Amino acid sequence: MLIASDGISPDSAPANAAAGRLAWSWQQYMRRREPAVPVLDADLGVLPVHIGATPQGQALLDAFHRACLVDSVSYEPPRYAAGDEDRLNRSSDQISAALDGLAADWPQVRTLYGVLLPVVVLAPSRGLAGGTASSLPGVLWASVTPAWTPTDVQEFLLHELVHTTLFLEERRHGFYRDMRLLLDEENLTPSAIRTDRRPLDKVFHSIVVATEILQARIRLGTVHHPEDSLHPDSETLRANTLTSVRAVQKLDMEKLLMPRPIEMIEKCRTHLEQIVLCP
Repeated sequence: MLIASDGISPDSAPANAAAGRLAWSWQQYMRRREPAVPVLDADLGVLPVHIGATPQGQALLDAFHRACLVDSVSYEPPRYAAGDEDRLNRSSDQISAALDGLAADWPQVRTLYGVLLPVVVLAPSRGLAGGTASSLPGVLWASVTPAWTPTDVQEFLLHELVHTTLFLEERRHGFYRDMRLLLDEENLTPSAIRTDRRPLDKVFHSIVVATEILQARIRLGTVHHPEDSLHPDSETLRANTLTSVRAVQKLDMEKLLMPRPIEMIEKCRTHLEQIVLCP
């Protein structure tokens, strides 16, 4: 992670563990990039904070929308309305329960979540689950619905955590040699999750996210997740992801990608071919 500290020693942060000091430094960085990010508690056990229908929540939603435009992602920005409070409270409870489940079954990932995604903005949307943006790191917009199962919520949270780690990897290593080339028709390939043909930056993210979702299902014992859930069933997801990998590896990757994403795509291919989905 490329985190600056404004010359302030992280030892002054109210945390002694290495993860707490890292979280404190990361939050300083987040606030420098976006003033609407609140001052947070460095106790990882209480992160992420959930922010709903408040002026601060709307300011973060506006910042998120601007960040998505930078990422070439266009959508109708959510706006709070009268009567949202009950739904947002339910969404907050669903997310807390999903994180509690991770704390019990995968405590390392739960700790990492508190470090990297310490702010959750709750806001309803028509047809969108929410997401993260590379130019607003550390903030998750969540539009969780009562129809989601606990596994759906966990997978949504993991999905966005993987995106966030990739945003940081890109800042560290660089991923793309020329973003303009990624938009050429000849370089569009199938997304691992949506299956439509998309630019390589979006497809690369989908490959890594899908691979990590499959690995998480094995770890959490949810391999036989129903096909009508947030992500495809496991066999379909693996097949679609391998299709995406093979399509990307047929491109002139050396011309389009830096070494790090090429290495990661090959690691995904290896994991996907070795995964055992049936007990």
